[in-house]
Amino acid sequence: MFELLIDKQIGEGFFTSGITPDYVRSELAKVGAGEDVRITINSPGGDLWDCIAIYNVIRDFARNHSDIQITTYIQGMAASAASVIALAAHSVSSKNKIIVEDNSIYMIHNGWSVVIGDRNDLRTSADAMERTDDLMAAVYSGRTGKKVSEMKNLMDAESWYFGKEIVEAGFADEVIENKSEEKPEDFIAAKNSFIVKAQAYVLETQNAMKKNADKMQGANAKIAACLKLESAGGANSRPDKNNMGGCKMTAEELKKSNPDVYAAIVAEGEAKGASDERERASRLLAMGEKCGCTDYALECIKNNANPTDPAVIDAFMDKKVAAQVVAAQKEDEKNIPEVVPPKDNTQRDNAAVMAAFEKELGGQL
Repeated sequence: MFELLIDKQIGEGFFTSGITPDYVRSELAKVGAGEDVRITINSPGGDLWDCIAIYNVIRDFARNHSDIQITTYIQGMAASAASVIALAAHSVSSKNKIIVEDNSIYMIHNGWSVVIGDRNDLRTSADAMERTDDLMAAVYSGRTGKKVSEMKNLMDAESWYFGKEIVEAGFADEVIENKSEEKPEDFIAAKNSFIVKAQAYVLETQNAMKKNADKMQGANAKIAACLKLESAGGANSRPDKNNMGGCKMTAEELKKSNPDVYAAIVAEGEAKGASDERERASRLLAMGEKCGCTDYALECIKNNANPTDPAVIDAFMDKKVAAQVVAAQKEDEKNIPEVVPPKDNTQRDNAAVMAAFEKELGGQL
């Protein structure tokens, strides 16, 4: 059985790694023919857009592999965005079961976001968020059989489910029971403790995401303020593609006001530069191998030559032609026959000439 592990926040943070659609797609591509799949979830949630994409990646896989069974196993927590992803495989076929531990935690709530802008921007964002909440409520409704309006009320209340409550609420098919004997009061205390810890975990993830958003918001606020300053067209003019105002943020200003953002941009630039350099060197070496001039390729790498430069390409072609000429010459040299002059060569030639003259003169000389 192949296991897909979803054990981090959903989506890439600005400074942190998480579970992305590309990761899920690449992992599922490793599943062997006819091999059953287990999706193990322990995640506090995260980015809604990555959540939707991952949900659809899993659904698409389930539709295209109807011959296998996909079991979703909530090992610890499936909260927020992770609670939606947990339902993906089952939404395609009821044979794809959802199983939880008796101390697993499941949480649903409304989406949240950090928004910047005027009142119209805020209203637009709120309307968009309400529509995404409708999407999530529809997913929950499809699994539980409850009305969308009821699911939206539960989302408004930020609802938490513990162990067998997840099954009773309709979000899972079965619970793995702990066989040890527990007193009811011990179970309730453990449940409350788990929920408190889970709430803290989700809150920590949200705060980390909000912190990243706040760092970007500081830069965005300055940019937004700049764009609304008086532009060259007059005090009441608004910036457009031909008139963008006169305010710019320098790299040094960004470094002072948002050092983390600046450092992240620099790191991203360095990583991109390293990737581009590897690509450049790789292309030049490949050209050198094809044209029979690896030494010249190494020289081009050293001199920062661009493999897409027409002059560089022409030089490689010249090297290739020259190498072909040399190779052809060497091949021709192999085909030159070895000539061994006969012994007494001079005497034989003279005799042949005299015989010819004698024949022409009718045998008289």
